[in-house]
Amino acid sequence: MHFRPTMNRLNAVVAAAFALLLPACTAIIPIDVSRDVELVSPAGAFDTAKVVDLTTEADLWSHRNEVDAVSVDDITVTVVSVAADHQATSATLRLAFRPAGAADASQDLQVGAFDRLAFVPGAVVTLHGTSALDGFLAGVLHGSGQFTALASGTVDGPADAVLRIGLKGSLAYKVAGQ
Repeated sequence: MHFRPTMNRLNAVVAAAFALLLPACTAIIPIDVSRDVELVSPAGAFDTAKVVDLTTEADLWSHRNEVDAVSVDDITVTVVSVAADHQATSATLRLAFRPAGAADASQDLQVGAFDRLAFVPGAVVTLHGTSALDGFLAGVLHGSGQFTALASGTVDGPADAVLRIGLKGSLAYKVAGQ
């Protein structure tokens, strides 16, 4: 079989164009991480904390060294359940994330605040992601994989409930031509 010289040049041009596109290939992995936090407090002010360990999230942790970008879409707080002796009808809530190893609040990332979280199972409040939150999570993935979620605020009566703090977004990483 005989190939014309123009066919070989055409193949070379196509291969070169493909090679230029290959380094731009990026994979997107969805993030969907949630942790349940117990809120047991008398009426008034409360503070609670939960360590979040992303090393237990296999899809996230296995790609952490290749991560180029993190995008957090939403942070949600959902009322999972309320105990029989729970009397609070609502809460104000401030959410912050503290990096692993931080000794005090000076390094906390203020995620946001909710004015009224109704204590009804299934009630949800949502905050949108920010570039600061994206950067914080990227730092966690390139570091120890851990941070502490801090919730504080006030309840209008004695509280005994379980809240689910959820984080949804995506990771982008190069899959070829690194």
